[in-house]
Amino acid sequence: MVVGVTGGIASGKTTVCRVFEAQGAKIVDADRIGRAVVEEDPGILEALRTEFGAGMLTPEGMLDRRKMGKLVFTDPVAKAKLDRIVHPPLFLRLREEIREALSEDQERPVVVDAALIVECGITDWFDVVVTVRASEERRIARLMRRNGLFRKEALDRIRSQMSDSEKAKAATFVIRNDGDEEELRRRALEVWREINAPSEKKRLTEPLF
Repeated sequence: MVVGVTGGIASGKTTVCRVFEAQGAKIVDADRIGRAVVEEDPGILEALRTEFGAGMLTPEGMLDRRKMGKLVFTDPVAKAKLDRIVHPPLFLRLREEIREALSEDQERPVVVDAALIVECGITDWFDVVVTVRASEERRIARLMRRNGLFRKEALDRIRSQMSDSEKAKAATFVIRNDGDEEELRRRALEVWREINAPSEKKRLTEPLF
């Protein structure tokens, strides 16, 4: 079984994935893969330098993520250009890692932590899609605290993404993150038990991986 966990930035989806991992799931982190693709592929960095200018790279020649974020989260055209460069190798690597995880143990559920499952049209990769939702103010506060962002920067990042309500339409399960972390963990555990209940297991007739 392959489970996709999605949600807007700072919604709490990674906490949900940790709960699933504690229950025995193998986690595949799309954000980690995206960072690796950019850092390890000189061709990607060169494409970014060509498209956005050398000013988007650090003195060491790596992507300046804070500077790039300020640009793409306020400029949809720039964001589309970034996505065209990074997404193809990212999704290729993501698919490979899911395939590898399934080959290691076909009985162990694989959980993919990925913000863009719905936007990128890959919901059909998954047997189950879980969307984590949180209020805008809660997400702003968390981004300001966690990432050291100003309020406007946090708001720009949130509003550059698909809304929670749109993501929820594609979900098998929706987890609301309106309380404390303990409550989120409890709700995540409840969903995990539902996913793994015999009557709720979703199986593809022809495995995609």
